[in-house]
Amino acid sequence: MGSLRIPMSIQTRLAEREGFPMRVAWTTCIALTLIATAATAEPATVKIDQITDSTARAASHMFRFEPDLVRLQPGETVTFLNSRGEHTVHSVGELWPAGVPSVSISNQPSVVVRFDVAGVYGFRCARHGRYGMVMLVVVGKPPTQSAADTALAGLRIDRRERAAFERLLSAAIGTP
Repeated sequence: MGSLRIPMSIQTRLAEREGFPMRVAWTTCIALTLIATAATAEPATVKIDQITDSTARAASHMFRFEPDLVRLQPGETVTFLNSRGEHTVHSVGELWPAGVPSVSISNQPSVVVRFDVAGVYGFRCARHGRYGMVMLVVVGKPPTQSAADTALAGLRIDRRERAAFERLLSAAIGTP
């Protein structure tokens, strides 16, 4: 059995006759469709590349994560790219939510990490962290200045690495 096709001219006359109730019905239908689409959308993912810039004038600018500060909501993901050769991705315990498993990535072209727990996640390249190759993922609300100071006080790292984490935490908090 075929479907019933109503010519456009008849549809227009019906809509004009029905007037306001028909517009409300169509508007409601469109709104419900948009809400259903938004509810089923995939969580956001951010791609993080590991860069070796041979044109940099100093080692502190040669090795980096790009971007080095990411803000997410719980349930969103990061895809770490190019963890090959000497580049790695390792969690920093003092900048890591309690009870969340650590991350250790080596020799992988691409790894997806999901962040379900709100907090601050610090990462470093084991080989190039001493040159400031670090990054932060902030999930949910940014840290307070007090929490950032406490985390920084517990870090046992190179001065360039510390300076990079200080810069990132200041940016995450929103202080100059």
